[in-house]
Amino acid sequence: MKILVLGMGLMGPAIAKNCSEDPEVTRVTGCDIDKDKLASARKYVNSEKFNTASLSVTDREKLAKKIMGYDVVINGTAAKFSMDVLEAAIEAKVNLVDLAGGGYPQEGEMYSKVLKAGITAIPGCGVDPGLIDVLSGQAMSKMDEVKEIMFACGGLPKDPKPPLDYKIVFGGTRMPVRPGKVPMIVDGKMVELDRYSEVESIFVEGLEPMEAFLDGFPSSLLKLSLEKGVKNFRGKTVRYAGYVDKLMFLNDLGLISEKPVDYEGKEVVPREFFHKVIYPLVKFDTAAGDRDITVLLVRGEGKKGGSDISVSYDMVDYYDEESQTTSMARATGYTAAIVARMLGRGAIKEKGIQWPVRVINGPLFEELLRKLRERGVEVTETVTVSRGV
Repeated sequence: MKILVLGMGLMGPAIAKNCSEDPEVTRVTGCDIDKDKLASARKYVNSEKFNTASLSVTDREKLAKKIMGYDVVINGTAAKFSMDVLEAAIEAKVNLVDLAGGGYPQEGEMYSKVLKAGITAIPGCGVDPGLIDVLSGQAMSKMDEVKEIMFACGGLPKDPKPPLDYKIVFGGTRMPVRPGKVPMIVDGKMVELDRYSEVESIFVEGLEPMEAFLDGFPSSLLKLSLEKGVKNFRGKTVRYAGYVDKLMFLNDLGLISEKPVDYEGKEVVPREFFHKVIYPLVKFDTAAGDRDITVLLVRGEGKKGGSDISVSYDMVDYYDEESQTTSMARATGYTAAIVARMLGRGAIKEKGIQWPVRVINGPLFEELLRKLRERGVEVTETVTVSRGV
């Protein structure tokens, strides 16, 4: 099996290393436009199976030509490049796994186009979206009637420091700061709720108090929940306690607004300026001693037969000192790498655009959790069934 990995930032090298260590995989190629990142990836992966190539994902012709001959391409670049990579995969007729989900439509012409190419494209295949969707789908599959699905997920610095107690653990230079509305399900209907609302406390033993707040975007999990008649759906992000209050203070001051303001005759977008100013404080730097954690919670409530049933999945993962791999790269990258190998060996039969929640179930679900567990990423399942007297 030959695998091509696009993007050698925080996620790509972990994906490449995980794939290189699998006996089924004969070659892994890592691509990036940044030669320093390629050099760093070669040192980190440290495998004879692994080679690198300088490549821009915006050069459609060269990208499609490079992809040809591989069994699977894994896109670890930003969501804004997802459609470029998908078009190249269609042209090359090579299966695709994409960590990003927000760049993909939930329906439309592209679905027919991918199906016609005879390939499978699996988007939103990281941790959130990705693992969180698969776990939520598994919870729903255990119920005859689903009353509620709630998940919360977040990547955080292990040792939080003010002013925001936050670091950008997934890569890039911009914090996910986006006040506005998010789609959720209330009483069986999809509605728009305020992002950063419905704040609730989260406690993990040995760590500082946390909070979860509404966050998200139109997703395949949300669509599936509507199909299954889920009464209430909430998707949340986890941060350290007090984060929302700090962010709302900045919002009230207009410091994270997207509305341009005049400054000495020039238009300045406050949020763009905010990102520039705050980045040195929130940059995640392992060389400087930064370490991260990933917190994941899934809660499902419903009915099975004549009984009430509750299904929970919990995961708290830490930076791996031995392999020098961030927790976010482990939870995100390993999930993508495992699913890519399922796809490469033909275990996923469905063609077209297939979201993880639709195809990773049954034996493949068990395999995913087993493979993650072998790498120290432990997801705990709790099922409680109660019958009224």
